[in-house]
Amino acid sequence: MDIGLIVTIALIFALDGVDGYIARRRNETSKLGEVLDTVADRIIENAFWIYFTTTGHLPLWMPIAVMARGFITDSLQRFFRYPESGWTYAITRSRISRALSGITKMLAFTSLASVSFLKNPVLEQGSLILATIAVGFCLLRGLPFFSIPSKNAQ
Repeated sequence: MDIGLIVTIALIFALDGVDGYIARRRNETSKLGEVLDTVADRIIENAFWIYFTTTGHLPLWMPIAVMARGFITDSLQRFFRYPESGWTYAITRSRISRALSGITKMLAFTSLASVSFLKNPVLEQGSLILATIAVGFCLLRGLPFFSIPSKNAQ
């Protein structure tokens, strides 16, 4: 079961990356596709944050912080466009930022799943550190939405 969870987590994140890559290569991106991708990502990620919290691997503040950030930034996007250049773009929308975000979450979740059956205290501490980095990166990527100038309002 635990090995299946690890493989499932890695597969979900890998397929999400491949899906985006193929859509961009074929120029088959759409606003609806972007929204549906974000919704799917949020559902899956929130399920993992909640699961690992309820199993005692993560403190409660982590899923609360990640979900609150998601609700806030997703709501603010209705009023403000995504940043299109500069440091705000680099943090929120660049491929590097999105890749690093996905990689940190995938490493955190697969590491947390490994703790269940390996029962290694070092791995448990490492998993908590990875999860903390993933939460920190998530919050960092949300900061620009609080500093977007009002001229971007639609």
